[in-house]
Amino acid sequence: MSNPPTENKSDVTSYYNNRNNDHQAGLLGKRGSAWFFSLKNEMCKWIHFDCIDSTNAYLQRLQSAGENIDGYVVSADFQTLGKGMGKNNWESEKNKNLTFSIVFDMGFLNASDQFLLSQAVPMGILSVFDRHLPKEQPCVKWPNDIYFDGKKLGGILINSTICGDKMGKSIVGIGLNVNQLHFNNWPTRPISLCEITGKEWDRNLLLHDLVKAIGEEVMLLKDSNSHEALQKKYLERLFRYMKWGNYEVNGLSLRLYLDGIDPFGRLMLHDEDGLRHLYEIKQIRFLI
Repeated sequence: MSNPPTENKSDVTSYYNNRNNDHQAGLLGKRGSAWFFSLKNEMCKWIHFDCIDSTNAYLQRLQSAGENIDGYVVSADFQTLGKGMGKNNWESEKNKNLTFSIVFDMGFLNASDQFLLSQAVPMGILSVFDRHLPKEQPCVKWPNDIYFDGKKLGGILINSTICGDKMGKSIVGIGLNVNQLHFNNWPTRPISLCEITGKEWDRNLLLHDLVKAIGEEVMLLKDSNSHEALQKKYLERLFRYMKWGNYEVNGLSLRLYLDGIDPFGRLMLHDEDGLRHLYEIKQIRFLI
């Protein structure tokens, strides 16, 4: 059984519990290990797999089976069907990177404000990277990628439910390139923390830091007074913000200036004639 990442007992209280024979085993197969920990006075349940199809898909199956997945964190050493946005797959070498999902009960947030979650999660990730990479400054590429020097360092996939005018449960899936050095010739031009820093990273310690930081950033959303500061912080780290760049729209290459993000998470740009453009996810592609 693997050991859980820990900082100090005030942050994490954990105990182990073999779960290989519980009723959920039939949903997937043999489970690696599970433990519980306390984060900001909220008890969370952490499950780790050696191999799984997808941590997001696993949690969705639990939810469909009627299990209360509030506060679950699921991590895996390898995903056979890791997913990105749409039909995109996520490439990750076994035991080299981080692939994990966190469940948040977002019932306190208006459905119209759901893009705030898409801003809070990368800000939590970048807050950890900023402590370890003080000079490199990774950024967020709209809508859900972590980039460094024009290369993809990680990705975020959020599956949310809506309950009336409020959000419901949100499953936040995250994949980060940590110690992998060789990638296939993917168009996103992947890069890892190891490539950036020239050193191998302790994945367990990094994972715990990330879960803690993301959780804290998301919990700040309960205070509506924090929303404006988050949006400003997000724009400061947004790839190409207030810069010209090349984009593809409907098969055409356009030169556009990125003005920002509207309250619904749509990309706001203008062209060289001053004409305004507004795009949903998948309507526009960054040319890098």
